[in-house]
Amino acid sequence: MKLISSILAAAVLSTAFAAPAFAASPDVYVVNFRNAQDTNSMRLDGQLASALAISGVNAEEVVIDTSTAAKWEKGAHEAFDRDIVPVFNQWVGLPGFAAVVDAKSKRVIGCVNGTFTANEMAEKIRQMASTSTGSAYMSRASVSTKTTRCPAAHNVDPGGN
Repeated sequence: MKLISSILAAAVLSTAFAAPAFAASPDVYVVNFRNAQDTNSMRLDGQLASALAISGVNAEEVVIDTSTAAKWEKGAHEAFDRDIVPVFNQWVGLPGFAAVVDAKSKRVIGCVNGTFTANEMAEKIRQMASTSTGSAYMSRASVSTKTTRCPAAHNVDPGGN
């Protein structure tokens, strides 16, 4: 009886710990380039967390934090694990914005920054995520001057390769 109970308990525990590994993969990665000393990063952090919570998008936030060497290295591993190293390499060291990346093609769709409110950011992330899944998206006319264009590459290969 003890053997059966032990086997059953082991099966339940292994299932509980394995469940997150089988979760559906995200449609987009939201790559938050940040640094603790950057005021734009601090403003973005709170708004981005709220935006992701209310957007209704299957998104995963990946934090690239250059505040310390250990956090920089952790960010590099996070990028490697998701196969988005080129995105990491392009902007590591330039804080204060988040790049929205198609999780399948690894293509950068657009970027958001701290000038957006959480609601505006959620709307833009929802719009960008719909392009990654091939869904139609109804857009409202806007007179906003805010853009989802990404900043110029911070790190450029001097050899041009």
